[in-house]
Amino acid sequence: MSRSPSARWLVVLVVALLSLGVAALARAAPLADSAILFIGDGMGPVQIMVAREARAGEPLAMEKMPFSGLATTHSADQPVTDSAAAATALATGHKTNNGMISVAPDGRRLLTILEACQAMYKSTGIVTTDAPHGATPAAFASHVKNRGASSEIALQLARSRLSVMLGFSRDWFLPESAGGKRTDGRNLISDLRRAGYDVVFTKEALSSTKNKLLIGLFDDGPRAPALADMVTAALDRLRTDPDGFFLIAEAARIDWKCHDHDLPGALRDVWELDRAVAAALDFAREHPHTLVVVTADHETGGLMVEDSERLRQLGRKEGEAREAAIAALLSKRAGLRWGAKGHTATPVRVFAFGPGAERFAGEMDNTDIPKRIAEILGLAEFPQ
Repeated sequence: MSRSPSARWLVVLVVALLSLGVAALARAAPLADSAILFIGDGMGPVQIMVAREARAGEPLAMEKMPFSGLATTHSADQPVTDSAAAATALATGHKTNNGMISVAPDGRRLLTILEACQAMYKSTGIVTTDAPHGATPAAFASHVKNRGASSEIALQLARSRLSVMLGFSRDWFLPESAGGKRTDGRNLISDLRRAGYDVVFTKEALSSTKNKLLIGLFDDGPRAPALADMVTAALDRLRTDPDGFFLIAEAARIDWKCHDHDLPGALRDVWELDRAVAAALDFAREHPHTLVVVTADHETGGLMVEDSERLRQLGRKEGEAREAAIAALLSKRAGLRWGAKGHTATPVRVFAFGPGAERFAGEMDNTDIPKRIAEILGLAEFPQ
């Protein structure tokens, strides 16, 4: 029996719609259920190279990851980005103007990959060696037109439903009456405790608490945890979610040291980041549905090597004594020099390990990084 033209068109329409649905499901099919994104603030390719050569040429843990690429970092309005715009690109997959945090240049709020993971019932965490309201971590869980709006950023972070938030400084989480900087009288630490979080201030307290909801706001000094300690504490909690998790971990102080042309300090912070990366890679090997990505928001200082062979020789010669190696690298014989006081447009390295890691090989823009993580996690609605 023949169908009428209208019936045939109905069949064609149904098949087409079903095909679109299958295609959408195929695009969203996850390769991994969890992801860890490391950001070395200010860490350019030469900072990584020098950190390697200062250790007798032994590759860093990040360099041993099986896939690597290069990412451009310009912002929407400038060829040289600041941390706010770069972090927005890494968090949302969109460019914005320097100084803006996870809002578009016209002020529209942009969905972050962390928020998209929360919508998929994944646990989320932020770890940083900066204050949590610093531009880079803030871009993943807050939205403001001016990165200097620390009071509003801290308030949004406190309401962001993070499972874990670990960083430095309590200033904008406390009112002036309690020694903080908030002028609205709100005590966000008390609010967080009432919401069920453990709030800790020392490395000892971090290691002793068992609560799955955790806030750490530390002071510099001997009682402060290293980045690897914080990443391990975060993973101990996030790993229990059967839906998976998303963790962002920032090594902020590489940037600070490079602004000051403090190469020994910058190298120590690269090595601190690398120890945290090594801990995350150990975790990912035990939990094979975990993707690990390492990158930078931008390069700082314009660090250049004028004689790479001499640099390699010095690094190997002094590799057993770290401070001596650093001192040698700073000498004129090593051919190292700084080319800028601030950020540069130098493309940054990208390293990846785990399911879908091959997607991070080659050249890309920083906005591509969260898009590829989202594809691997099956986040169909990201980016907006």
